[in-house]
Amino acid sequence: MDKILIFDIETAPDLDAVAALPEPKAPGNLKDPEKIAAAIAEKKAEQLANAALDPDTANITAIGMAVVDVRDPAQDAEKICAYLVGDEETPTEATLLTKFWHTLVQTAGYAAGYNIIGFDLPMLQRRSFALAVKPGLLGLPAISPAKYRTQPILDLMGVLYNWDRSRGLKWVCKRYGIPNPLPDLDGSIVGEMDRATLRKYVANDVNLTIQLYRWMQGVYF
Repeated sequence: MDKILIFDIETAPDLDAVAALPEPKAPGNLKDPEKIAAAIAEKKAEQLANAALDPDTANITAIGMAVVDVRDPAQDAEKICAYLVGDEETPTEATLLTKFWHTLVQTAGYAAGYNIIGFDLPMLQRRSFALAVKPGLLGLPAISPAKYRTQPILDLMGVLYNWDRSRGLKWVCKRYGIPNPLPDLDGSIVGEMDRATLRKYVANDVNLTIQLYRWMQGVYF
């Protein structure tokens, strides 16, 4: 393996999918109509708040990628690209997904990221499934986001925490002295970002992931 794709995705709620979810019910012990209505409204708000993390109710809005040389970190930062839905090259979510799978072909399926087995890859596969984007038709073997493996998919979070309870990428970088140029931005406000800020945020997450990959190299893999 000479090259590896390091990537990160950003997602947003699919409001049509959220609307199609089963109507939440209030606890059976509530009798007051106002309390019942308030309980249902709270559960609906929770559905919306969690929608971006659920492959059934989310869209992928951006992907940051960098194909890096495993042995040479000299040009890592220069290789980072951030693609958003609505860009000229990736006008739709389907074209964004196709761009990702085509890029993964360049590394023969070898990829790394933070929590990509728990989140990013399952989301990419589910959205590809929903939009009839078939990675196998792009020359790739089947991708299996299975735990406890490090090839061809390397999940830095899983390896760092031995597939047990873990902490987020930003916390890990801060704890181990990896500089974060955008400390005031985090995933909780992605929906509020304009396109320029989102592009910077996605690229920054890939940069942090690359730095963590390099920090772990020689110790964990």
